[in-house]
Amino acid sequence: MQSDSWARKSKIQGDFRFDVVNMIVLGLITLLFFYPMYLCLISAVSSPEEVYAGRVLLLPKGFNSEGFQRVIENDSLWRGYLNTIFYTVLGTCINLALTMTGAFVLSRRTFALRTPLNWMVLFTMFFGGGMIPTYLLVKDLKLLNTVWSLVLPGAISTWNLIITRTFLATSIPNELQEAAYIDGCNNIRFFLRIVLPNATTIIAVIGLFYAVDHWLSYWNAMLYITDETRYPLQLVLRDILLKAEVALESARSGEDSESAMAVVELLRISESVKYIVVIAGTLPLLIVFPFVEKYFVKGVMIGSVKG
Repeated sequence: MQSDSWARKSKIQGDFRFDVVNMIVLGLITLLFFYPMYLCLISAVSSPEEVYAGRVLLLPKGFNSEGFQRVIENDSLWRGYLNTIFYTVLGTCINLALTMTGAFVLSRRTFALRTPLNWMVLFTMFFGGGMIPTYLLVKDLKLLNTVWSLVLPGAISTWNLIITRTFLATSIPNELQEAAYIDGCNNIRFFLRIVLPNATTIIAVIGLFYAVDHWLSYWNAMLYITDETRYPLQLVLRDILLKAEVALESARSGEDSESAMAVVELLRISESVKYIVVIAGTLPLLIVFPFVEKYFVKGVMIGSVKG
């Protein structure tokens, strides 16, 4: 009895030590991931001279709001926000509609073409059309400088389709579909009334994947959009940084005292703007993520099970 009590006590102490070490290690890892965003935040509000000298590490030094004023007063920034919100909402809705319907069809074992279509989908993960053929296709379809050039070429992600297909195959058994057929339910009603209400977890996860992809996307816009009024946020932020660098180089090329003063002023502003645009691009995602985080792990784990 005494030995059993000692063993139980030793096990409890061992578990406690493990929990303490685990929390310390995970806490340090969390700080490492959080610190870059924290550094951007304190650098954006600190004195540019302190930031440029590398003295802003843990706490803000001085206070500067000029960079924020320059960015906020930029009309193209707000237009870029509106464009990106529109592209993200429209693109995510199209992505979810096509991914859910495609995954539902591919998850049904009674579907005769299930195997060849699954192989066709898998084939696209390894072999693509390439950038130039895709551009020529978008151009021939008259989609340049339209929202459709940003949302249609990537309307379905093969990886997300496979995850969703696996989720539906494991969560919505064929026996349930057969029972619904006996009660007079057709495929469309079964999909709308039974599949979608029971797939909210995977919808939230896949929707987050697609939304983040649209929000951070800039490459397609660089290829297909030449009208600056249609630029998404990422291209607007890129232009803000490029214009600041161009203005700085132009001021440096001058030889008079006014040019020297302009260089100093632009250096001050560009240091703040550089960090502000990082915050402007990532803050909306950080705000939205906690609302869908509870679905995230569960949906990915269920959808990753082989089916």
